[in-house]
Amino acid sequence: MQNFDLNMQFFECLNHNKFEAEVRQFIKETCFVEISDLNEYSCPGYYVLVLDEYCQVYVGTSKDIKRRIKQHWAGGKIKFDRLLCGPVDRSRLSIDSFRALDTTRILIYPTEDVLLQENDYINFFSDEFICNRAGGGVLEFGLLSLIASIKKREL
Repeated sequence: MQNFDLNMQFFECLNHNKFEAEVRQFIKETCFVEISDLNEYSCPGYYVLVLDEYCQVYVGTSKDIKRRIKQHWAGGKIKFDRLLCGPVDRSRLSIDSFRALDTTRILIYPTEDVLLQENDYINFFSDEFICNRAGGGVLEFGLLSLIASIKKREL
């Protein structure tokens, strides 16, 4: 609960204009487009969930974009051991803590090439605006790569 409260306080301090400018710049410089109907995208590619109220984005990739996004929204209760990713005062909230109504925009880039650029897209955004808890892409060394890519923030 303490981590949730700290994250909410963090979100309230973020600059909405700077956030919006980064999202617009991302769309301008990449192949991503904003969509209005998720049902049309049961295809492989990258996706960005935009949570405007919280000034957060989540970058993901999947062989089936529609299915994966729905998994995020329908995650149900998050297992206790998955709530924190590091210390209470540094752990980002999981994207699975948010639901469909928190997602105000969805950006997608349909492509068969689904792992090569994920980390580049994550790193496009300022750290304060990204809610990914770890880097993306191919994990060359499995769990060690995942642990090394954990993202924390000062809350």
